Formats: sequence, structure tokens, C-alpha cells
Amino acid sequence: MKKTVIFLILVFAFYGLCFSQAGNPLTITVEITNIVINGGNIYLTIFSNSESFVKEDPEIAYRFFADHTSLTKEIWLPRGEYVLTVIQDANNNRILDYGPLEIPKELIGMSNYFGHGIPSRNFEKQKILIDEKTGKIVIGLYKF
Repeated sequence: MKKTVIFLILVFAFYGLCFSQAGNPLTITVEITNIVINGGNIYLTIFSNSESFVKEDPEIAYRFFADHTSLTKEIWLPRGEYVLTVIQDANNNRILDYGPLEIPKELIGMSNYFGHGIPSRNFEKQKILIDEKTGKIVIGLYKF
């Protein structure tokens, strides 16, 4: 019985060590550019899978005030693939408003999007890898 308890403790400790190292968050710097001063709050949202991205239901969300034309914030994320989106909520209703043909009415930025055309709602196209090599992510805001 004593050997079984010790064995189970060692097994759980080993699994705990493995999972804790895989999930240790990394410090990532996010720079948001092209902000309109006092043009509405800035929302940075983070999605870790296609389902949450399509439903626009982020796992993590931050709100910032638009008092400069750019801002830089440190965030912590575990290693993995993510889509980061940023909106400047001009009417402060906490959602991205769309016009005809699902074209965003407000300023929007996204990982792997550089202001050409309408950003994709495809997680695979917009995702970025967060790992030890990721230092700074720059996301510009764009109007359509």
C-alpha cells in the first residue's frame, strides 16, 4: 500500500511538472498602431482556436484607452497558436460593428493582417505562433 501511494505521488508530480512547463506563460509585447486619439476604447482580444474565433468569443480580452496614436502592452500567453484582434470601438458598444456585406465600420487590426482587403475570418490564415522566439507583435488599425 505504501509503495502504491508513493508511486501515485511520483506519477502525479511528473505529470504536474510536464503540464506546468508546457503551460508556463511567455511575456509577449503587443504594439498597436494607427490609433485615433479619443476615437473610442481599444479592445485587444485573443483566440486560441477556430471555434471561438468564428463565434467572436475570445478567451482573453483587454481594454485600453485611446490617448495616444500607438500603445505598447506586455501580455502573458502560453506557447501555442493564436489570433489576436484589435478594434477601436468608436461608439463604445464593446463590439465590432459591421456595415453592408459584413465590412467592419470601425478600425480593426489582426495578427497576420497588414491592411490589404478585408481581414479573413479564417483562424488558420490569421493565426500566429507564440513561442520563445516571439518577442513583439505589431498590429495596425485600419478603416475600410
